[in-house]
Amino acid sequence: MAMNLHTKSAGNRIDLISFLGILFILFFSNPLYSQQGVSTVTADQLEWVIEEIAEGVTWKKYLGSDLNEARLSINLIEIDLEQAQIGIKLAYDQTALNQTSDFAEQNQAIAAINGSFFSLETGRSVVFIKEDSEVIARGASGRNVYTENGGFGWDSDFNPRILERPESGWEGVNISNLLAGGPLLIFENSLREFNDDAFHQNRHPRTAVGLTGMNRLLLVTIDGRSFQSYGMTIPELAQFLSELGAVYALNLDGGGSTSMWIHNGEGVVNYPSNNLEFDHNGERPVSNALLIMKREE
Repeated sequence: MAMNLHTKSAGNRIDLISFLGILFILFFSNPLYSQQGVSTVTADQLEWVIEEIAEGVTWKKYLGSDLNEARLSINLIEIDLEQAQIGIKLAYDQTALNQTSDFAEQNQAIAAINGSFFSLETGRSVVFIKEDSEVIARGASGRNVYTENGGFGWDSDFNPRILERPESGWEGVNISNLLAGGPLLIFENSLREFNDDAFHQNRHPRTAVGLTGMNRLLLVTIDGRSFQSYGMTIPELAQFLSELGAVYALNLDGGGSTSMWIHNGEGVVNYPSNNLEFDHNGERPVSNALLIMKREE
């Protein structure tokens, strides 16, 4: 049964959950809370729980407080591109929003993460998307440049790449499939410089992709907006991926959109924050998702 707080004025009741939610949001937007900590270990030294979910595809999860002096819940899918028989698929809907898990289940994926930025009002992508050489979305005008200064792309043989947006835009980039996002975190083994604003410097849930020098594809979700997991700043996210060996990395849509799904009965494995609960039920419906598929023989 829901509890209510009563104000002095009769009949004025504030739902306790809503009240706590407001306090929660205020706390996590506090710049003091968002300061970067100092790690006692590096990302590659964390005590991961590891499970192979397909040949060459490993799921790693971590819950602890060894990084950045912060509690963190992290899920990582690591794909050995030389061993795994996988495909990559962009699932999207330009007319309605769907949960990442819905996109994954409808397409019988091995694993999935939420994709890039979109409009909650229209359900349409606000960044550039190309599928099978056809432009699906050209992006929205007036967006911050950093939200699509990078792109995750792949060719017909499912060779992934992380690209930097040319000054002329994405239209002329010669790659079959492309999902724009940003900010670009790491490019050619160099960490980028980031804006000094709340989006970059406050801790939030994050979703990202990376490519390592050992030819591995990384799909990462960092949970946040919870006392059990604080989230990461953009510089912390870039450093984290660099410590995992990424030489290229790209931030995708985060916040309430951050979701990771895995097949074989696992379902949603991270703790999406859209319901302000530390459980697996808080998925936000999104416009697009990145899917890892079993490659057809």
